[in-house]
Amino acid sequence: MDRRIVSDEAEAGRRGREKYYLAAFVIMTCLCAYFAYRAFGAKGGLQNTAQIEAKAKTKEITHKEKDIYTKEYQDEAQEQIDKLKEEADYTVDDPLLISNPYGTNTTSIYYFANSDHYSYAKCTVEAEGAEKITQTLKNDGENNLTLQHEYQITGLAEGAKNKITMIFYDRNDKVVDRTYFYVTTDEDSEIPEITKVEEGSSKQEMTDGFFAMLGHDKSEAANVYFYDNEGVSRGKIPLNGYRTDRLITVDGNLIFSYDTSNIAVMNRLGKIIDTMDIGKYEFHHDFCYDEDAGVLLCLVNDTGKDTIEDVLISVDLETGKVKELIDFEDLLPEMRKNAVQRKGGKNTYGGTELDWLHLNSLDIIDDGEIIVSSREQSALIKVSDIFDQPEISYIIHGGTLYDGTDYEQYLLEQDGDFRGQAGQHTITVEKSDDLEDGQYYLYMFDNNFGNAATIPDFDWDQYPGVGTYNEGDASHYYKYLIDEEASTYQLVQDFDLPYSNIVSSVQQMGGNIPFSSGRSKCFGEYDEDGNMIKTFTYDADKYSYRVMKYNFKGFYYQ
Repeated sequence: MDRRIVSDEAEAGRRGREKYYLAAFVIMTCLCAYFAYRAFGAKGGLQNTAQIEAKAKTKEITHKEKDIYTKEYQDEAQEQIDKLKEEADYTVDDPLLISNPYGTNTTSIYYFANSDHYSYAKCTVEAEGAEKITQTLKNDGENNLTLQHEYQITGLAEGAKNKITMIFYDRNDKVVDRTYFYVTTDEDSEIPEITKVEEGSSKQEMTDGFFAMLGHDKSEAANVYFYDNEGVSRGKIPLNGYRTDRLITVDGNLIFSYDTSNIAVMNRLGKIIDTMDIGKYEFHHDFCYDEDAGVLLCLVNDTGKDTIEDVLISVDLETGKVKELIDFEDLLPEMRKNAVQRKGGKNTYGGTELDWLHLNSLDIIDDGEIIVSSREQSALIKVSDIFDQPEISYIIHGGTLYDGTDYEQYLLEQDGDFRGQAGQHTITVEKSDDLEDGQYYLYMFDNNFGNAATIPDFDWDQYPGVGTYNEGDASHYYKYLIDEEASTYQLVQDFDLPYSNIVSSVQQMGGNIPFSSGRSKCFGEYDEDGNMIKTFTYDADKYSYRVMKYNFKGFYYQ
């Protein structure tokens, strides 16, 4: 046999085996890569950064029940959502999108999708003329990582085409999916128009968040209206005829009142999961959350009394139990006795109840200790042991109203030469580790308004430059340093704000000071030194009660 033939056959066999081994190697490599992607990629390893337009179109929910805050309305929404979720295998490339199914945020989108990767989502909302907003969405997974993405995407601009970009990150903060889609929202003529935007002298950046307009024009449409840092409308929370005075996040849920006597508990998807009725009481002006006691503290009217705006109750958020804590007639009987009804026999709301104290805000100082603001008496009153035996601890008042009364002994001494607060609103406690024991700050919107209709002999000469109902030079941001050990208070910061004789608000947020001046029909933001960053003027027949700013961390956002 020819050796060359044997040699050629051997060589051909060797080459065949090499091709076989190579093919097997390629197949094994591909399989390893595939399983590594499925297993390792889901735990954080591989990246897919291509941006894909999601295929989904926004769906609508129908309702027979019209009242958002009923179980029937919420159940209707949930049944339809659950049915839609079963109809397809929704992915981040083809998610389930539903327009405002629970009825609680008019420009919101319900989002549902399954992912191959344990991940969290960052959402960016963009619209022409509006602020570009990017937030990490909160989910229920451990460390905010989940395979099932279910959100209420909020902050879509009203009456605009919105681009929503969803970027998903693994536990190592690497991108695993990136999609986008468009939603066009309807115009809403009920939302108050921003008529003017004024830039201030400060170069400080605005804080992240939405301005929430509360109590616009006292109308039956006293909804919550949201605006971004450009003054663009970002939707509303509809209410049932009476404003809410705050939005409070408690245990991952949003708490607010939706009419005169009812509280709503809303989860991060916008679903109303509970409501609470406060019975014979009616909300007015303010409420806050006492974390240690697990209760809402609420300023209320007792509808069985012949006075108004002088009662404090607690509402247990676990049980819904309502308890009356303080009737200020019992705490300040002499002041109640000295008060008279306004000329004409009616209060400012048209009723005959005596508005002798007009409590308009409160805050917690310590366990069982609160500070309340009385507009009628231009006083700040600290009350201790509110759950058992309430008693006055001190009073801050810049005039002579309490001279010669049983309450003169409680007056803190004014440290320095300044005009006391007059007709103030939104009193707020600020603690600092830099202060000594017994010291803290109180800040407020000082209306600088000189009127007390139930106290005709109020000596306004003690308040030089105080404004009237129709005009005034300025209201003020006032900040006091309280020293309980020395029984003194000192004005440590003061700057002018647009004048408002009534209502209005200030708050501290991210180093800045958001504000609203009700009668000037404006809101905006100042820097920490009192220099204006930006002011928005809005359309109103009268005013809005407050405009507060919220970033919704711990609720919508991580």
